[in-house]
Amino acid sequence: MRDETATAVDFPALRARLGAKALTLPVIFATGGEILDAAEPPPGVAVQRIAILGSLTTDFITRAVACALVLEGVWPVIYQAPFGSLIQEALDPGSPLHRFAADGVLVATDWRDGVDPLPIGASAEAVAAARADKVALFENLWTALARGGHCRILQHLMAPPPMRFCGPAERFADAAPERQVAALNAALLATGRGRVSWIETDRLAAEAGFTRFASPANYYAARIGFDQRFLPDYVAYFRAAFRAAFGRAKKALVLDLDNTLWGGVIGDDGVGGITLGPGSPAGEAFADWQSYLRDLRARGIVLAVCSKNDPEIAATGFTHSASVLRREDFAAFECSWENKADGIKRIAKALNLGLDSLVFLDDNPAECDLVAGALPEVAVVPLGDDPGKFIERLDATRWLYLESYTAEDLARAEAYAAREAAAAEARGATDLGSYLDGLAMRGRIWRPEEGDIARVAQLEQKTNQFNVTTRRFSEAEIRAFLGDDNAIVLAFHLRDKFGDHGLVSTLIAQPAEDGKTLHIVSWLMSCRVFSRTAEGFILRHLLALASARGFARLRGEYRPTAKNGVVADLYPRLGFAEDGAGEGGAQFWVRAVDAGDDIITAIALA
Repeated sequence: MRDETATAVDFPALRARLGAKALTLPVIFATGGEILDAAEPPPGVAVQRIAILGSLTTDFITRAVACALVLEGVWPVIYQAPFGSLIQEALDPGSPLHRFAADGVLVATDWRDGVDPLPIGASAEAVAAARADKVALFENLWTALARGGHCRILQHLMAPPPMRFCGPAERFADAAPERQVAALNAALLATGRGRVSWIETDRLAAEAGFTRFASPANYYAARIGFDQRFLPDYVAYFRAAFRAAFGRAKKALVLDLDNTLWGGVIGDDGVGGITLGPGSPAGEAFADWQSYLRDLRARGIVLAVCSKNDPEIAATGFTHSASVLRREDFAAFECSWENKADGIKRIAKALNLGLDSLVFLDDNPAECDLVAGALPEVAVVPLGDDPGKFIERLDATRWLYLESYTAEDLARAEAYAAREAAAAEARGATDLGSYLDGLAMRGRIWRPEEGDIARVAQLEQKTNQFNVTTRRFSEAEIRAFLGDDNAIVLAFHLRDKFGDHGLVSTLIAQPAEDGKTLHIVSWLMSCRVFSRTAEGFILRHLLALASARGFARLRGEYRPTAKNGVVADLYPRLGFAEDGAGEGGAQFWVRAVDAGDDIITAIALA
């Protein structure tokens, strides 16, 4: 790995952050178990087993991945497969790759994997047939690598080849290498949805310049797929895909106000004195930045404010005639003269999100340093003093990465607005029962259909707090559960008088070996609807199904993590009795199906 890569990932900072006395590289195994590099993980840092395989040299990628994952706060133990062994290692169940039992596998592809040597005049049908063969091959590889859902798959999208041949004529030829690669990427994205997390190597190549990124000299010298100068950029792209694959995605932006959403200080300059909108380059840049944030909100990213300001005066900034954003666009609005780290803690509590779900943006480097030091879980983006670069600075971090949009993503802003309206009503309520009844909640529960699977899988990947086992099921695995007549799969949708919260909870249960016990394999719920008695509504339905199928008992499982303490008492609250413990701190609870109707819920059936 080049020296500038080590500098870019800032090893001294990593030592300080992870408490390591010495940080070289994590354990990296080559073919046959040879240890290339080794360092012990710091105490208390989780270990992640990652395998890397591809059709070209992966040595430099291996070290970039090690750096990326340490930056993510996990300690990787990496298996580096032999050169060019992608297909053999994946499809042979006895290969070293499968014996390694990885948590995640990176498939490092290259444009050469996507191009068939077809004549330039080949028909569209011939090109499509060749592409279909490649898609089928990758599907087989994914199935083998996933090991029944126990392993997450990350894969490069293929950057186009650097050669351009005869210019515009290539754009009309289906067999042109660039068109073959683009079409294969599109087909793999569609086929791999819910199965694969994609590293946008094609976009990185476009930013770097195709010829500079994939110089033929590197390929001829050492079968290297792209220039190592771009490893620091690759680290950011890999981290984004890793977070998506392992349920670590960022969910909310926390923004300063003065010189962040407009130019000037609203308390001193007043609405008429701030810089925003037409009339100056800075004003136009701030307006475009607000438009960009509004569009992120429409895509499911939650917006919040944390500013040192008087809240009433601060809100007047959004009455400016050129303001694209309005006060109601923010799910939390924390304005005070206290330090921003404490304000961000209050925002996380108000939104019911973990601190590691938040990204903080501020123009003031001192505030950024304070938050980064006090709240290391929060991602911090220093915006600088040029609003024309704000979008670029946020985009470059790759913090906001979604693999697809669901209906719930696109309606999230309205759902949080409904949640805030309900919270405001709760603050004026004197009795919890009457408050919940006053919400006029209606629930719908059903066995998910094909159109629901993407959202169910998204909840599986992203939900950390109300998640009793933190098992992560992919779309393919959910389809497998749905294809099993013995399994019970439930989706729950909630609305109240303030709005529609969407599909917010899922439950998966399977018969135990004794044939009389129904075991809850997974149960999770969006943080937006905590404390609404939804768990009681869902359990009532599950008990009815269990009774109809002749089960005598329900068995629940709780596996504690650093984030799911909110459901530590879920089963005893719902009338379950202790039923022993298992490996990894697992706790089991059991309830008789005919124990009586003692379950309380304020939600009526829709």
